[in-house]
Amino acid sequence: MQKISILLICILFSLFSCKSKFDDCTDQDYASCNTEQPQTGRITILLTINQENPAIPVRVYEGNFEDGRLVREDTLRMRTFNYFLTPEKDYSFTATYKDGTSTIMAIDGGRIKVSTYRMCELRCYDMNNPEIDLRLY
Repeated sequence: MQKISILLICILFSLFSCKSKFDDCTDQDYASCNTEQPQTGRITILLTINQENPAIPVRVYEGNFEDGRLVREDTLRMRTFNYFLTPEKDYSFTATYKDGTSTIMAIDGGRIKVSTYRMCELRCYDMNNPEIDLRLY
């Protein structure tokens, strides 16, 4: 009987000690809660634009660039550019630069991660927005 009482106390304690990220649900600002699961997310790439490289060929691969699937190919003329891609997948990026008679390929990758949290009775979605650095140094 004593074991049952201790077990009952532990269960009651665990039920009442669980709280959401927001304790007071009477005066919440729900504007920051995205209740729709995101279908796309943003990845920002950073490029070097200079006199020798005014336009940079960029390739986007789903997976690794060696054996991944090519999903986009652009020639960009700006230092930053946003790609909107499907979350929860790995992406690889390449940028091809000229250096005199040589070619330099910058490679980087990232993943758009979706996380969830509770805001009182709502399930909210949040995403990271990775930054891919393909600049020359």
